[in-house]
Amino acid sequence: MYSKKCSKCNSTLTKARIQSSPGSLGVNKTPSSVLTNNHNYSELIPYVCSSCGYVDFYVEDHEKFV
Repeated sequence: MYSKKCSKCNSTLTKARIQSSPGSLGVNKTPSSVLTNNHNYSELIPYVCSSCGYVDFYVEDHEKFV
């Protein structure tokens, strides 16, 4: 696995989690009322730059969006 780099300062990003209820944040290619059971659903993960504070988001399972 390769390291994700900050698009602002090129430092290495650190994987983080957003605390919320129910504890995950996600995106869905095809909207559905049942998110986590949908085959197009993937959790959305924040990556934080400890150098400049920039936050980038990546889907956990990007192949679901092909």
